[in-house]
Amino acid sequence: MKLFGTDGIRGPAGVGKLSPPALARLGLAVADALTSHSGDRTPRAVLARDTRISGPSVAGAITSGLLAGGVEVHDAGVLPTPAVALLTRRRRFDLGVVVSASHNGWRDNGVKLLGSAGSKLEDSEEAAVETAYADKSLESRTDPEAAAAARSIRDPQKVYADALLRELAGVRLRGLRVVVDPGNGAQSGIAARVLRKLGARVTAINDRPDGRNINEDSGALHPRGLQRTVKRGGAAVGVAFDGDADRLQLVDEKGRLLDGDVVLAALGPRMLEAGRLRHRTVVGTVMTNAGLEAYLRTLDIRLARTAVGDRNIVSEMVARGYGLGGEPSGHLIVPRRGLLTGDALYAAALCLGILADERIAASELAGGFKAWPLEIVSVRVSRKPELRRLKLSWAAISAGHDALDGNGRVVVRYSGTEPKVRVMVEARKRRDVKRVLDPIVDALRDEVGE
Repeated sequence: MKLFGTDGIRGPAGVGKLSPPALARLGLAVADALTSHSGDRTPRAVLARDTRISGPSVAGAITSGLLAGGVEVHDAGVLPTPAVALLTRRRRFDLGVVVSASHNGWRDNGVKLLGSAGSKLEDSEEAAVETAYADKSLESRTDPEAAAAARSIRDPQKVYADALLRELAGVRLRGLRVVVDPGNGAQSGIAARVLRKLGARVTAINDRPDGRNINEDSGALHPRGLQRTVKRGGAAVGVAFDGDADRLQLVDEKGRLLDGDVVLAALGPRMLEAGRLRHRTVVGTVMTNAGLEAYLRTLDIRLARTAVGDRNIVSEMVARGYGLGGEPSGHLIVPRRGLLTGDALYAAALCLGILADERIAASELAGGFKAWPLEIVSVRVSRKPELRRLKLSWAAISAGHDALDGNGRVVVRYSGTEPKVRVMVEARKRRDVKRVLDPIVDALRDEVGE
């Protein structure tokens, strides 16, 4: 059974792969994979969740399986994904478990697994878990009441905030007016506290989670409220996070969005100047705007591309020793004492530090980077056959490549977390975007549309 998508396990809470028996079985499968490499030592795991109403039940079910499998579980309560990564690495846990559906609505939930280094599991490690999970007899070994035996971590949000403040000791925000929108998710309360400690004047919106309002018309995926608040209130910048706070969206003083490519354009040259951009290379994905590649080239900085997903960026950074990576969607990877996991709050603080130190407006953060026009359309699908097998769609994709003739790109891929196919068309000239995009979208709707 295929358990893992591009970002862990995700789906409607309480059913299928996220039903209590399946989650307990997953916990046992993970435990079996861990204990097979730990010898006589008892493996240790830290577990946390975002603010969804289903979080405690999902966490309890997987905890019961982990405990039944001989894993010592430490419960950190509500905590962002990057905080779990930090705890996993710094406190030498063998495993980090995050119960979250990231940017999805409250009815969904999910499970992300982090290795001892704080990064998402490698494909081979996920395969080992799936192999163990295939043994249905695991369910008989779980005890739903066992979750009560998990240990608690004392004030984990303070532990995370204090660690961030130590790492950001050189950042001084000097009264910078900031609006923070955590999307009623796991960063609620924490981000505002950290940025105030750094000297910012913070207004927080959408930071009162009730279990059902996570990501609802708020946060990194729905930033319109943040845009209005920044512009009307005269703030210098807005900062938005998704439900588990591993994605960042900035808003400039004019209320315009600044995506992950802008953050890379801001951090890359400054890290190069500080001698911290190893191999003069920034890692992006196939979705990274060609305008960023052109801008970095003028600074003698190379852009390396990977498949979509922060785990692919991290793999490339580890393999090649690169020092900065990110996606337009807002996953930003800035190495910190060996930790290679996207932390949206850490990346945001670095960008705000640039604004304060250099006394520039947020609209100037991108420097000379000018994004090429692009449009992304998501089509809900009923199935996901190989794209090359779709006669009409593949013909439209090929025709689009030919029409752009090197002055743009077409990227078509299935979502790893939703029943959708995403079509991105990027061109040096705006008029070429729709001309290429529309035939591809129409063909996909005809052949695989829901």
